[in-house]
Amino acid sequence: MIRLLGVHRGVAALLATLVFGAALVVSALPRMVESSLDAAARSIIGAAPPGTAALTVQYSRGFDLRPMRTTADVAGADTAWRALLPTALRMAADPAPLFDFSASSPILINNQAHRYLTLKWVSGADRHVRYVEGGPPGPGSGTRFEVAVPAVAASEMSIRTGDTLRLGDLTAKVTGLFEPARPADRFWAVEPELTYVIHHRVPLAMEDDLIVTALTDGDRLAGAELPMIFRWLVTPAQGRVGAGNAADVLAATEEFDRRLGRQDLELTLSTGFDRILREYLDRLAVTRALITVFLSGLAVVCLGTTALAVLLFAGRVRGDLLLMRARGASLARAVLTCGGAVVIVAVPAAAAGQLAAGFVPSAPTAFARLGPAALAVGTVAIACAAAAPRRSTGRRSANALRRIVLEILVLVLAVASVQLLRTGGLGTGGSGAGDAFLASAPVLLALAAALALLRAGPALIHLAFRVAARRAAAVPFLGLAAARAVPSAALPVLTLLPAVALAAYGMVTAGGLEEAQRQAAWERTGAEIRVERAQGIAPETLEQIARAPGVRAVVPAAVGTTVAEVGFGGRPATVVAVDLDAYRRLVAGSPLHLPPPGTGALVSPDLSAMRSFDIGWPARTTVTPAGTVDAMPGVRGGDGALIVLRAAPEQVNTLLIAGDPGAVRPLLPSGAHMTTMAGALAEITGMPLTKALTTALRVAAAALAAYALAAVAIALTGGAARRAEDLGLLRALGLTRRQAGLVTVLEAAPLLVLTAVAGLAAGLAMPALLRPGIDLSAYAGGRYGALTATALLPVLPSAVPSAVAGAVAGALAAGVAAVALVGAYLGGSRGHAG
Repeated sequence: MIRLLGVHRGVAALLATLVFGAALVVSALPRMVESSLDAAARSIIGAAPPGTAALTVQYSRGFDLRPMRTTADVAGADTAWRALLPTALRMAADPAPLFDFSASSPILINNQAHRYLTLKWVSGADRHVRYVEGGPPGPGSGTRFEVAVPAVAASEMSIRTGDTLRLGDLTAKVTGLFEPARPADRFWAVEPELTYVIHHRVPLAMEDDLIVTALTDGDRLAGAELPMIFRWLVTPAQGRVGAGNAADVLAATEEFDRRLGRQDLELTLSTGFDRILREYLDRLAVTRALITVFLSGLAVVCLGTTALAVLLFAGRVRGDLLLMRARGASLARAVLTCGGAVVIVAVPAAAAGQLAAGFVPSAPTAFARLGPAALAVGTVAIACAAAAPRRSTGRRSANALRRIVLEILVLVLAVASVQLLRTGGLGTGGSGAGDAFLASAPVLLALAAALALLRAGPALIHLAFRVAARRAAAVPFLGLAAARAVPSAALPVLTLLPAVALAAYGMVTAGGLEEAQRQAAWERTGAEIRVERAQGIAPETLEQIARAPGVRAVVPAAVGTTVAEVGFGGRPATVVAVDLDAYRRLVAGSPLHLPPPGTGALVSPDLSAMRSFDIGWPARTTVTPAGTVDAMPGVRGGDGALIVLRAAPEQVNTLLIAGDPGAVRPLLPSGAHMTTMAGALAEITGMPLTKALTTALRVAAAALAAYALAAVAIALTGGAARRAEDLGLLRALGLTRRQAGLVTVLEAAPLLVLTAVAGLAAGLAMPALLRPGIDLSAYAGGRYGALTATALLPVLPSAVPSAVAGAVAGALAAGVAAVALVGAYLGGSRGHAG
């Protein structure tokens, strides 16, 4: 075995390189993706408001004042609720307790209209506040409470330390004013009402109610004869939820809700954590399924390329094995010799690839653990099969029948997987066999296209040969005759076509995703720069910004809410007042699609049937609909109607700007908020799940392209001996070096070009075939289910990234063919092909 490897060390080195590369990619790519998925979970939970992500257990104490009479009772209840947490949720939860309780309703202060105070106690509040005046409240006595008030609220509501406030039958003495000790602490995100005055306006009221939340003594408040609301918060720890346990944590959250429902007290569980986890799991399922698409394609292509290298090695050692048989060695000995030599090469190479993949910081998935081993076993099995003698001609008809059955099976599976994918959707079946079958749809499509080419290719080559046979030139005739006589092209075609198809599919998908992300970023901002200020933007500020160096154009606008006076009670509406013609010039060349030119107001379809109606903002106006509009860039209309007034507003609160953000930022007044298209795009593309998918697509496409080139090179090298013998004879009959090179090119070109073109066509067609079943909205700044993959193949002339992606995919196919044909020409002109 060692001697065989020494004699054929070049082919052995090629085989080792292919196995190492395949094992590295197949093992490292899942690890990389899994690491990104864990980072995505941390990012999503960390970005969610703590009050939304927390599991809030709530109990409302009405006229039954027996439960929860002291802070110790409330703390004991926290321990009891945490004991009900299922294991998965307990492991993911922050063990630090956080609970509070407050009076159910705010109480009128000093009988002043629209001025209210809410009494509250929060566990651990003393560690998070700093008293800027006075000190913490004491227990009080009788109907008297002591309270501490937020300093900002005291200033707005003219409350001072030492004041005594009448609260109905109660009184409250203000002992101190406080502010957050560390405003960035998550504590203040859970208890935000302790940092400002709540403004609340009831329907039909002319003035806001102002509500201040004051801290008081816990035992005093719990023992008071007041209806109370008790809250216990269980917050998830940011680093304890990942791709591996998110589904278990979601199930545990639902189980926790059921366990609370069986308690004596009437408890409610309110949380957004389950919604966050569901959205994450939806994206997770799609990401894993898409990665499985390319991993399965990589596995097919890597195994096919490796099989070509094994067959090349088996062809080189065939003479040695025949000599062994002639000297009395058994068939089993010959097969074991060839297989053992491949074991010596493939197993260490696969192990080295898997070991190198271990440097990717993530827990290995099943695919990452088993992929390299399966690749090594497959390589050895192919070597053993190649070393065995060929079957007799008497069994060719049976083999042909099996081939037909296999081809029909592949075709049926491809059609079934595509149909199920289009109707069911990728990522909707969890992570089991259902998604695995759906994820194989692109690979099965590519294999079906390869089988179709193997059936149609020889007929096309024969047709070209017949045309060449009618001409006097010898080179086309000789080259196409050699192309017809190629002994077996099944394995190269079955390897090269899926490689080109899946690489093209990955490139187009990545390019289309970039276009969709860019579109989403523009839709979020509505311009390169968007400046908003609730208090309005003064004309002099608008003039300064318009004249600033680096600012190309500014369009003023007004965006606000009103009530369209239609029907009984009216209809909430968002109003946009902007000069649409100027706006259209501002965003020319962007992917935004604004309403067409015209005159008159535009309204959402729910208002289009009205002849006219009145609105009270930005001024008292009668709106006469002149067309419909579904949405406006940068405007979140919510559930209400949308009204677009085509005239520039008198009172401006929004600026749409084309130019340099650095030139605009220093000129902004206080309270102004600036967003940029570049910032929105960075936010969308910076999400870990998005980065994981796009990186995986590019890595997979690059690996597929590399193995496609390797497959072509090995296929050409495999016929080098036969080709050299034929060319030597033709050279003796007067064939020149240039003619020999052209003959070799014409021998390789037909099937190679057909395979590359068919692979490119299959890859470009896959997005259109599979778009109903692949929802990539979550990677383009939207929510899962909001945007189908249709947006990933824009057909408009402005879809530059997608066009570039298609061009790159075409260049890949052309490059593979060109490199192979140049190599064939150079090899043929020298009298060989390898």
